[in-house]
Amino acid sequence: MTKSKVIVAVSLSLWVCLLIGAPAAFAKEPAAAHSLSPADEQSIRQLLKDQETAWNKHDMEAFTKPLRDDAEGINVAGMYWSGKAAIVKHLVEFHATFLKDCQEYVDEMQIHPIDDAHAIVVSIWRVSAFKGPGGAVIPACRHRDTSVLAKDADGWKVVHFHNTTIDEAKVAAAAPGKK
Repeated sequence: MTKSKVIVAVSLSLWVCLLIGAPAAFAKEPAAAHSLSPADEQSIRQLLKDQETAWNKHDMEAFTKPLRDDAEGINVAGMYWSGKAAIVKHLVEFHATFLKDCQEYVDEMQIHPIDDAHAIVVSIWRVSAFKGPGGAVIPACRHRDTSVLAKDADGWKVVHFHNTTIDEAKVAAAAPGKK
């Protein structure tokens, strides 16, 4: 065998070894589960409880205090707001009119840490009946809220939130064991 044929054979052998071993070599370990310190978890829980209190007092300045200036939000009607100022403006208007009698209470809260400074919070809020913008009564319901939080020098801040009304009948119908 000539020297060039040996080099080609060795090269091909190395490529085959790399290709066969590549999946194992490039396989990633599952991401390590992250956890927050008890103080951080308590801070996040308190943030939502403070928002609950502010909502029920219709104090939208206090309700939006934990939002970053560049926060984004989507409400149950699908309205999108970009920036804390826009969120405050709309919530103040809404609470001066059709949401003035609406009460909300946090019933459940799941905190999913991403790393030491970021978390996703999924919460369920129990919402009282109220009159909608057109005057029709909106029956009591529950909302599921997903919020993305980031920790900065001032503590935990909401970066993004999205609310949706829970369709209780569809959720019950989709439960395991239901046909």
